[in-house]
Amino acid sequence: MTGDRGVWRAAALAALAAAGITLAACGGGNGGNKNVTLENVNPNVNATEAPQERPVQEIRVTDQGCDPANVTIKARTRVVWKWENTSSPIAIMLAGQKSPEQTTGEYTRDFDQAGLSFPYQCGPMTGRIVVE
Repeated sequence: MTGDRGVWRAAALAALAAAGITLAACGGGNGGNKNVTLENVNPNVNATEAPQERPVQEIRVTDQGCDPANVTIKARTRVVWKWENTSSPIAIMLAGQKSPEQTTGEYTRDFDQAGLSFPYQCGPMTGRIVVE
C-alpha cells in the first residue's frame, strides 16, 4: 500500500504543477494594465426585443427663427432641430444648455418626463416645448 501512496502523491504533485503552469500562462488577461474595464459589455446579450423607437418632432431652424416655435409632445419624444442653410450661425439655448452655433446640421434632445414645459431661445425668437 505504501507503493500506491507514492503513485498517488506523484500524480497529485504533477497535477498541481500543471495547474500552476496553466494559471501562470493566463496572466489575468489584461497585459498588466489595471485600468481595463468592461464598460462596453452588453449585459443583455440574450435579449430578443429591439429597442423601442421614439417618436420624433422636427423643428426647422431658419434665419427668422424656429418653425414651429411652440410644440406639444408626448413623453419619450425626441426633438430634432434642423438648420436649413441659415445665413449666419444660430444656436439653440434650452434649459441652460447651448447647442453649437451652426448654419446647417441638427441638434437633438430627448424629452422623457411628462408634465414639464421648456422655454427655449432660437436665434432672434423664443419657443416652448410642452411635454404631456
